[in-house]
Amino acid sequence: MKAKATRQSKATRQPYDRTRQTLARSKSSAGESSQAGSVPAFDPPPCLPLPRSTSATGAVLFRDLCVQKVKAHYPGIQPRNDWELLYLAETRVEGTAEEIYAELDKEYIRDIESLGFEECEEATAGTLNWVVEPTGVKPFPKEVNKYIHIRPIPGTKYSIRLFPGSISAAEYCLDFVDSASGEPVNSPFEFELRGIPNPDTPWLSMPVTQQMRSIERIHGIKQGDILPGHEKFILRDGQTCVLIRPGMPKVQFTVPVRQLPESPQAAPEEVVVLDLPRIIPP
Repeated sequence: MKAKATRQSKATRQPYDRTRQTLARSKSSAGESSQAGSVPAFDPPPCLPLPRSTSATGAVLFRDLCVQKVKAHYPGIQPRNDWELLYLAETRVEGTAEEIYAELDKEYIRDIESLGFEECEEATAGTLNWVVEPTGVKPFPKEVNKYIHIRPIPGTKYSIRLFPGSISAAEYCLDFVDSASGEPVNSPFEFELRGIPNPDTPWLSMPVTQQMRSIERIHGIKQGDILPGHEKFILRDGQTCVLIRPGMPKVQFTVPVRQLPESPQAAPEEVVVLDLPRIIPP
């Protein structure tokens, strides 16, 4: 899951500077004897009850994402402050509840000694209070609204599902789901997914097709190592794609285009739109 920040913190330093230092120290202390160990940040299960905006932007508070992630991965563990909430959301800590709290105490003291209490608290709050547009957070099975679209793939028991990502980056996500249950699945059959020029105006773009790969494969995860139901492809608003299967008809679709909501801070520029036909039939 990735998220695009839509509002900067007022802190003079970057909030993630604290996180990077903390994670760096965790890696350097990996050889220390401890029952509770830290490993790199991890992805949530595909269908967490994450807060999901129904607006065009899909923007949510980063704090809410962290709360839901910690609840899912650390049942019975209650963060005692904002620092622990952010640390647990970004870092996997193994061990019993007592060992996890001991690890949190140790790392918190290190950050306080390194940065100072006020700066540490300010950086943590600044990060948690970002408004972000998450890309890759999957909807519930069979969840549908005007931004989530499910279409069956002919000749299979699977469907294509499109769901929104960051509108600022014009990102839309695609995954495969079981048509009956709505549960997400990884690549269920042999196929190629390609981005193609707009079939109505192919002369306006390069006459080439681009093979699309899942975000997991792009980040170097082998197909067999992708967690069940996690695979997703990142497309762009308005992009036309074709699903190619050996010996089967091609499946073509165009990703919806979301309109940005009007900003209350700036008056919209006056534009006169001429009424012309989009397509003239023969």
